[in-house]
Order: sequence, then structure tokens, then C-alpha cells
Amino acid sequence: MAHESAPSWQQLLDLVATLDGGDYDTVAITWGDVSVQLSRTGPIAPAGSPLSAGPAPAPAQATPAPTSQDTQAAFEPAAASTNATVGAPITAPMLGVFYRRPAPGAAPFVEPGDEVQADTTIGIIEIMKLMNPVVAGAAGTIAAFEAQDGAQVQFGQVLARFEA
Repeated sequence: MAHESAPSWQQLLDLVATLDGGDYDTVAITWGDVSVQLSRTGPIAPAGSPLSAGPAPAPAQATPAPTSQDTQAAFEPAAASTNATVGAPITAPMLGVFYRRPAPGAAPFVEPGDEVQADTTIGIIEIMKLMNPVVAGAAGTIAAFEAQDGAQVQFGQVLARFEA
């Protein structure tokens, strides 16, 4: 059995482009050491839950990914979510590099102790030179950031927490 190497960023983007336009709710693909999870209907179950993916099928057999509009909608907070649960985490909606600032040298979007609303941008995640905003998802006070500015983050990783 041949050892499968991790895909490059370009291969991952090519796979997502190949999957674009399909009719599905959720898809999870594991390719080498990389797992990609896409959902049109909201958050995906965390690792270790009943949702698991085997080796990725060939792109021609893969389940399609969401369009950019569908993807953006998956990263927006649910309208019913108004107040943060005490100590609740704010998690990464995708993998990439997390930045707390809109640009190098700029002030952070928010600091620990700041009050935020559900639509307040708390940071951005860069993937392939695309900057994707990360919103708080609920109203509350930011207690602390767990992800470092400029750190590589994984889907579902805790970026920050609300005050307990």
C-alpha cells in the first residue's frame, strides 16, 4: 500500500473547485494528513464524533462543495444566537492562518475585555491569500484569545473565549 502524502494548498483548492455546485448538506474528506469539512447547514460535528471520513475518493467521484455564497453563509452566525454562554468558545470556521489584526501594525479587531456583538469581527483567517472574517457569533465579553496572532489554526480550533 503506497503512502499518501499531504496535498498542497493548490490541490485542496482544486478539489473544492471540482466539488463546487453539488447537492449535499455536509461533506468530509481526509487526504493524507489533512481533513476538509464543508457544510451548507451549519457547524459540523467535531473530530471523534460519529461523523468520520475515510480516504478521499477521486475528484470525479467526490461529493460537491458549496458555492462561495453557500460557504460564506455557513460562516455567519445563526440569527437565534444572541448572547454567549458563559465561557463559550469562538472556534475557527476553517483552517488557515489566524490574524487578530486587519493589517500588520494595525490595532487588533478586539482585545480581551471588549464587549462584542454576534456580527463583530474578532479576527481573520487567511487561506491562499484570501482573508475570511471570523465573527464572534454571539454577544458577550471576550475573556481571552487562545490562538496566537499569525498562528496556523485548524477547523473547529478554539480561537477565543467569552468571559466566564
